[in-house]
Amino acid sequence: MTAGRVLGAIMRFIASCLCVCIILGSVAAVAVSLYVVKETQGDSDLLDLTQLELAYTTIIYSQQINDQGQPEWVEYQRLQSPEENRIWKPLNEISPYIQHAFVAVEDENFYTHPGFSFKRTVLAAINEVFRKLTGSYLTGSQLGASTIEQQLIKNITGEDESSGIEGYARKVKEIFRAIALDNRFSKEEILEAYLNTIGLTGNTAGVEAGANQYFGKSAADVTIAEAASIAAITKNPSRFNPYTNPEEHLKRRDDIILFMQQQGYITQAEAEAAWATPLNLVEKTTDENAAVQTDYSWFTDQVISEVIDDLVAENPLGRENWDRAAANDYLYNGGLRIYSTVDTEVQTALENVWLEGKYWEPMPIENYVDPNKPDDTPHTITTQAAGVVINYKGELCGVVGGLGQKTENRGFNRGTEMERQVGSTMKAVAAYPLGIDMDLINYSSVLMDDYFPIPDGKGGTRTDWPSNWNGRYSHSMTTVYEALKKSLNTVAVRVGDWVTPRTMFEFARDTLGITTLDENSDIDLAPMVLGATTTGLSPYELAGAYMMYGDGGRMTSLHSYTSVRDYQGNEILEKDIVTTQAIGEDTAYIMNRLLHSVLFDAGGTARGIHPDANVMDSIGKTGTTNDNKDVWFVGLTPKYVMATWYGYNENEPMDDYNNYYIYKNKGSQKGHPGASAFAEVMDTIQADLSEEEIVEWEKPDSVEIGAFCTISGDIPTDGCPRGTGYYKTGVQRGVCTGIHATDPAA
Repeated sequence: MTAGRVLGAIMRFIASCLCVCIILGSVAAVAVSLYVVKETQGDSDLLDLTQLELAYTTIIYSQQINDQGQPEWVEYQRLQSPEENRIWKPLNEISPYIQHAFVAVEDENFYTHPGFSFKRTVLAAINEVFRKLTGSYLTGSQLGASTIEQQLIKNITGEDESSGIEGYARKVKEIFRAIALDNRFSKEEILEAYLNTIGLTGNTAGVEAGANQYFGKSAADVTIAEAASIAAITKNPSRFNPYTNPEEHLKRRDDIILFMQQQGYITQAEAEAAWATPLNLVEKTTDENAAVQTDYSWFTDQVISEVIDDLVAENPLGRENWDRAAANDYLYNGGLRIYSTVDTEVQTALENVWLEGKYWEPMPIENYVDPNKPDDTPHTITTQAAGVVINYKGELCGVVGGLGQKTENRGFNRGTEMERQVGSTMKAVAAYPLGIDMDLINYSSVLMDDYFPIPDGKGGTRTDWPSNWNGRYSHSMTTVYEALKKSLNTVAVRVGDWVTPRTMFEFARDTLGITTLDENSDIDLAPMVLGATTTGLSPYELAGAYMMYGDGGRMTSLHSYTSVRDYQGNEILEKDIVTTQAIGEDTAYIMNRLLHSVLFDAGGTARGIHPDANVMDSIGKTGTTNDNKDVWFVGLTPKYVMATWYGYNENEPMDDYNNYYIYKNKGSQKGHPGASAFAEVMDTIQADLSEEEIVEWEKPDSVEIGAFCTISGDIPTDGCPRGTGYYKTGVQRGVCTGIHATDPAA
């Protein structure tokens, strides 16, 4: 009886303990469940592999013609993210060698387990308990239990298990997350995300960026040895860095090759060949820890600014609190694919000419103190120059924002951002083209080369405005042809007066899209004819205004890119490109021939300074502002428009300008600096053109060629000095009645 009571008591105690254990286990299970539910509330969005919020590298592309003569997009510039250098690649564009290398070393049962490995988890737990009890691991070292799913979760969330209770809780949460991830996505989708999120050396992340950095190739093209090298880094990027610790790296690489062979991914022969392969790394060109490369071209600077402007304006993602800072962050971290308009041959030619700088005399001014900065320290200033090339699609093909070596990213770009008065180049922006388009003048119309009467402010009339560049008036009737090639201000002002300042202003602002004009101060003859506008224009904008003379009177909106897509191929921005018939086709061709005289005819302000006329034709216009503060040139070929500027940043007079430049020899420092640069750039890019690539300006049927008397401008008769002019078909011209001596300028 006593033994029975004791046994009964023992059984009741055991039963009670079991009940307590069950209750405690149930409580623990409920607690764990509540913890997991609470901690994974947002996982449906956080762990959505189709919308990962990670930093990706943005790439700018240029269009090139391949060996088959077909256009294709190729990488022009990579904008490394300040956070991570990452380029997303779909799994079918990642070499199977890379896929197999990572599975072999990180998770050999990846394709069969449900997101976590029960066996590896139990063994790892026993190993940790043994270390707690004895101070050392049962297996000699820590065992890794994380599957690829679990590692991917760490990469996405940035969470890693810590020690103690918190560590165990996070591990439990991670296992539940891994199971959920495995149920939601296929193994291929999980592996793709994993291979694109793994961390490598420095700020390089993902196998594509790794293959680019270490081997100079795509992840689709790596060898077995290269794939094993990339997989070798992830365990400890510092210890297994192939650049700084090549011996340690090679040991781990060779181990991974062995794992691949043992698991049947490669043959013994392939393994032996891979082991024998040396570590052929590409030469490092930048610090691996550098946040952003420092070699952006002037074009890259411009396309970055333009894309950010459009991102801010359009907010394509529909985000709240969207501003320039947010757009800037998205551009650098969003993995955008920017399809740009850069012509790499043009850009290189520009950079080489501006780097050499032989056409621009520095003309230093010593002990200069900025009058707008009373506390300015005396220093030496020198001249600067900028240039822009566009084509007739409105595409920015190339730009340089300063002389010499470019020293900073996204610094002040004089080619696209600087606004300066444009001098006589303004004459061909509105006055002359509208005068012809409105049938107020023609190619050989005559106007007086004398002062234009304007009030002097004292009740009288000024007799010294506008002055010509040479300071003289002929006091005689002068043809439009003669006035434009010699850049006479007097005739241009009279044409502008007939057109009216408001008509010129509205044409320049509304039709040509010049954004810098001021309605309160620029509706006058000096701004709209002589370029004395309140703010001025950039070389980019000036080139755009001249586009109509090479494209039948059409003007297409300026742009440096056509579209922007995210790293998954979704379109983010599409450039709205508009073409406008600014002036008549006949007017454009007549202006084209008038501008031809500037480069080719006697008296032209840049005569003889032009690209090789045996290849393609060219036209141009010079311009200077008062005291030679700004020297401009706009040149056109049948393919491109190029605008250049030369002066001091500080807007000071170039006092020695006329001592250096006499506008005489093409390619000489004594020739017009902008025209000389135009000639060299165009000769460079036209050097190897095929017959099919050579383009001509074709005279439209609405224009007829006719002789004119160079003195009266009328149809010549016997004894008249003759020139050849271009007129709208059917234009009524008078017949010259005078008898003239030979004109030496004809």
